[in-house]
Amino acid sequence: MAAQFALSADGTRIAYDATGRGPALMLLHGMGKTRRDWHKAGYVDRLKDAYTVIAVDMRGTGDSDMPTEVSDYAADKVCADVTAVADACGVERFGVCGYSFGGTVGRQLAASTDRVAALAVIGVPLWGPTVDEVFDRFITDFLAKWQPVADAHTTGSAAGQTKTSAIKGRMAVWVACFQAMRGWPATRAADILCPSLLVCGTKSHTRAADWAQANKEALDGTCARVEVVEGLSHLQEFSAIDRVFPVVREFLERPDMEGG
Repeated sequence: MAAQFALSADGTRIAYDATGRGPALMLLHGMGKTRRDWHKAGYVDRLKDAYTVIAVDMRGTGDSDMPTEVSDYAADKVCADVTAVADACGVERFGVCGYSFGGTVGRQLAASTDRVAALAVIGVPLWGPTVDEVFDRFITDFLAKWQPVADAHTTGSAAGQTKTSAIKGRMAVWVACFQAMRGWPATRAADILCPSLLVCGTKSHTRAADWAQANKEALDGTCARVEVVEGLSHLQEFSAIDRVFPVVREFLERPDMEGG
C-alpha cells in the first residue's frame, strides 16, 4: 500500500497505489475517505486477482497535495488527476469504480474522455446536475458553519488550529471543494458512452434510488444499468461489501476492459 505519486497538469502531486495484474481499474473514494479505505473494506483484495487495481487519493486527501483554493477543485483539474495517474501507470484505457464523491468524479471523467472503458458508480446518480437542490442546501449550511473555521485555519489563528485538529486540517479542503462543485457541469446520459452501472441503497440520503426510479424510461436503450439494494444507507453502500461487491464484479466482467 506504499504510495506512489503522479504529477497532475497543474503541478499537484496525486498519491496512488497499484495492486494486482490485468486490466486497469481506478478506485475513487468518497468525501472524507482515502484510497486506504478501499483496502480496509476488502475491495482491493477481491479485485486484484483479475485487475490492476489503482487506488487513488483524490487531491486534498490522504498522501496527495492539499490545495485550498476553490479554483483548485474545478472539475477539469480533478479529472486531470485521474488521467495523470493513468499516464504514470502506463495505462491508456481503464475502468473506474467510484463511491459517492468518487462516483461524481467518475461520471465527470467518463463524460469528458474516451479513456474510461467502464464506469461503476456507488451511491450517486449516473447523470444530472452535480449539485441538486438538496445538496445545495447542505453546502450552504456547511459553509455557514465551517467557512470561518477554514479561514481561521488558513490564516493560522489559534482558534482555527484548535478546531480543525480533530479532522487533520481537512476543513479548508472540504470548504473549497464543496464551493467548486457548484460550478461543475451537469452530465447527460448521452455524454457517458461507456458501459455504466449504478449501485444504490433504498435508505441512502443521496436518493439515488429515487433518481433511478424517476429515470427508468431514460435508462432503457442506454448502456447503463441500475442495481437497487434494499435497506442500505449511504455509508452501507460502501461498507456492506458482501452485498455491493458481487454486483460491481459481475458488471466489470461484462464490458471490454482491455486497453492497458
